[in-house]
Amino acid sequence: MYSLVDVHKRYGLKTVALRKINLEIEDREFCVLYGPAGAGKSTVLNLFAGITQPTRGDVRRDGHSIAHLPPERRDAAMAFENYALYSHLSVYENLAFPLKAARLKRVETQSRVKKISEVLGISHVLDRRPGMLSGGQRQRVALGRAIVRPANIYLLDEPIGHLDAKLRHRMRAELKALAVELDATVLFTTTSSKEALALADKLAVINQGRLEQVGTPSELYHSPANTFVASFVGDPPMSFLSVTTHSAGEVTEIQALGGAVIARSAEELARDRRLQAGVRAGAILLKDPGAKGVLPGRVGVVEHLGYTNIAVVHVGDDTLSVSLRPDVKVNAGENVGLMIDSGQVHLFEGTKALRVEIH
Repeated sequence: MYSLVDVHKRYGLKTVALRKINLEIEDREFCVLYGPAGAGKSTVLNLFAGITQPTRGDVRRDGHSIAHLPPERRDAAMAFENYALYSHLSVYENLAFPLKAARLKRVETQSRVKKISEVLGISHVLDRRPGMLSGGQRQRVALGRAIVRPANIYLLDEPIGHLDAKLRHRMRAELKALAVELDATVLFTTTSSKEALALADKLAVINQGRLEQVGTPSELYHSPANTFVASFVGDPPMSFLSVTTHSAGEVTEIQALGGAVIARSAEELARDRRLQAGVRAGAILLKDPGAKGVLPGRVGVVEHLGYTNIAVVHVGDDTLSVSLRPDVKVNAGENVGLMIDSGQVHLFEGTKALRVEIH
């Protein structure tokens, strides 16, 4: 198991890259570090690799500190987003380089290079140099050079970020299958929500140097800890609606500002409490705008994605994304009614999620 314990990382006097990070990566776990650009993802990888040292805190392997060990003694393989290939060597020589450094036999080296190059779809360019390759091919070579050799942990810094959509989709499946086959421990960074949810055994969301939440993809998608995670995990992200609380006998009603009741809770909440209700696009149905109990809204734009349509609907000062079947026709500027599945409503006060049972 690898772990960061109370790690703080500062560059110079003003730039704080990480703030008290605690993260555990179990053996043979595919851990995805997901966050926006500049959140601190690469810094975390560099700490595990030994490329940089923590300002405070510790880096551990199986409970023992490795912060003092140089990179060559970490038994970590790393793929950089910026390729970092040897320009004077062929693709085959780039892939074989870490195997030769590890003193593997020639036959095993050839076997591993052949297998990885076929998985990555670069077997036909093994005799070329990096300067003769496309950006996507160079990125696959960089990824191959990292995963071709046996290692205790694989650190992959957005390794498929520059690939086209079709190849990126295929590579996600190949990477996950390869990690299982190799019994590999992987720390993978990405800015893609789909990639994070598809690949992760454990998902860690990072923002401005802080870990916002760590858990399974399902936990972060269905039970976000705060508004950042709710709005960042999932595509389309969770929408937010301004609501207030009202007592109604033994239950508390959650009302939109227009008065429509969108959910109820058996737990007592303070009266007239101003909250935000988070709702996924699939939890909202379109209804006739004159129907009883619906939220009135106006369609701003419709995004056609083929397998579904996403209608962006304005409700007062709030904007909700609604997932529609492809055969449902709705146009920009049209008045609609919205019916929210109360069982899928999340409540937030400020930025923090409220753990209350609602129905």
